[in-house]
Amino acid sequence: MTKRRFRAAAVQTLARLGDYDHNIALATRYVDEAVRQGAELIVFPECMDTGYLFDSPDHARELAQTVVDGPFVKALSALAARHGVYIASGVTEWDPEKKKIFNSGVMFDRKGALACHYHKQFLATHDQNWFSFGERGCPVVDTDLGRIGLLICFDGRIPEIFRAMALQGAEIIVDMANFFAMDQADMWGPARAYENGVWLVAATKAGYERSIYYPGGSMIVDPKGRVAAKVPYDVHGLAVADVDPEMAADKTIYAADDKIAGRRPETYGALALPYEQTPVCGLADQPLIPSRSVTKVAAVQMHMTADAPNADAVFEMVDDTAKLGVKVLALPEYAFSPTWLPNAEEARAQAAATPAILTRLSATASLYGCLIAAPVIEREDDRLFVSTVLIGPDGARIGVYRKTHLTAEEKTWASAGDSYPVFDTPFGHIGVMSGFDAVFPETSRCLGVGAADIVLWPAALREPFERELLAVPRAEDNRVALVLANRVDSPYPGGSVVIPPNGFPMWDINVAAPRSFKLGAVMPRHVDLAVCRQKMMIPKVDMFANRLTETYAPLIAA
Repeated sequence: MTKRRFRAAAVQTLARLGDYDHNIALATRYVDEAVRQGAELIVFPECMDTGYLFDSPDHARELAQTVVDGPFVKALSALAARHGVYIASGVTEWDPEKKKIFNSGVMFDRKGALACHYHKQFLATHDQNWFSFGERGCPVVDTDLGRIGLLICFDGRIPEIFRAMALQGAEIIVDMANFFAMDQADMWGPARAYENGVWLVAATKAGYERSIYYPGGSMIVDPKGRVAAKVPYDVHGLAVADVDPEMAADKTIYAADDKIAGRRPETYGALALPYEQTPVCGLADQPLIPSRSVTKVAAVQMHMTADAPNADAVFEMVDDTAKLGVKVLALPEYAFSPTWLPNAEEARAQAAATPAILTRLSATASLYGCLIAAPVIEREDDRLFVSTVLIGPDGARIGVYRKTHLTAEEKTWASAGDSYPVFDTPFGHIGVMSGFDAVFPETSRCLGVGAADIVLWPAALREPFERELLAVPRAEDNRVALVLANRVDSPYPGGSVVIPPNGFPMWDINVAAPRSFKLGAVMPRHVDLAVCRQKMMIPKVDMFANRLTETYAPLIAA
């Protein structure tokens, strides 16, 4: 089917608790206005039929209706049929067969028929007071607008849910939300659209519902992560934009790489394991000694350059950083190469120099009792690997990570790794992702499942959104300290940073941690391992224990 452009509308409003008549009138008014503006897909927020902050499970049950004969869904069905449009909304659903209340999403087609029915999977603390965890998986449906998937609010904080829909061919993701914080809209929405190359139409509330403040953040985001339309905060209204589903077919990144085709599903098996079978299970219950659970880490923005092709300056900066008490040091990708993207000849030359590089770094690690993550090229028999070697405080090699996701240029000379080891070190559980690896959320999630406290990211960034949209979610999604060490001669230079496991107070990384472009800059931070091992975002919301792994089959399918 040839896809065509269409207009979508995300509604930002506020439902009245328990007042179906008011909420139906509100929905009718917004549908009429969206249709007047030419919208063919109209999206309402979460629990738009009943409101959200119930008194008790009994109160929720009193208000919940079925998706067949509830007054709100019947009204939406009639509106969709009357105007010949698609309408999606969050609803409070009573399932009489399961005897459960679900936080659900529904989408009606042009004839008023139920086209898609979804249950929220990742329940917030208050959700769990009255809703059951979703039992409908990650549905994606074909429509004459394109392939559409539904999710609800907090679901967007779990990369696997969005990804499972993208892997089923979703072109447009509809998010029916009650955003509590601006970062959930301004960062996670665009981040998920960018990393999956899909459209996002997200509708949320604005205003106060009892003790809840909804700031807003309704928006439409294109597959490149760019916001096409947005309703201002604390305002009721519509975000309206033209959506071209064919844009979602373009998953390209960099010159010749692909965000979906570049995946390595055969290496992601850990993501579908039941929580009880993963190393992260029970991690927060293991005792720590406070005086020994804080470590100083640093991103060392130092590497060889075409103007200074000698490694002595790199060794000197590593030595200077270590003598100031930093215990975990990360360098940028290809730190011992004068170019940010070595060719085959340069890679072979660097591999020949690697033993001497590691010997010198081992001496520094032993002298200062620190851990150095050395990004090098290693030769094994007739193969070359993009490796990060971890050298421990005794100068011995702790282990090595071999880059799993290679760029098109690297594939001409390098072999890929096939696992995501997490190393038990004196300074915490440490994992590594190298350069392009971070574009794939599966990489950091596998490290999180593997119980990482700290994830090192040696990089030579090429696109702004790698830092601006992906860095903070990679830390917060997994509750790890993320150490990004970037080159200053790559297409998107500088900006090395250490991100704590709970992120920054201000969601915009360029405000919270302005980019430094200085060669030799050192970005240190103290990391509390106790915070890294507490994988809850908020009470009862564990970023790993609450995952419904039985719905993640698309992630590991070839």
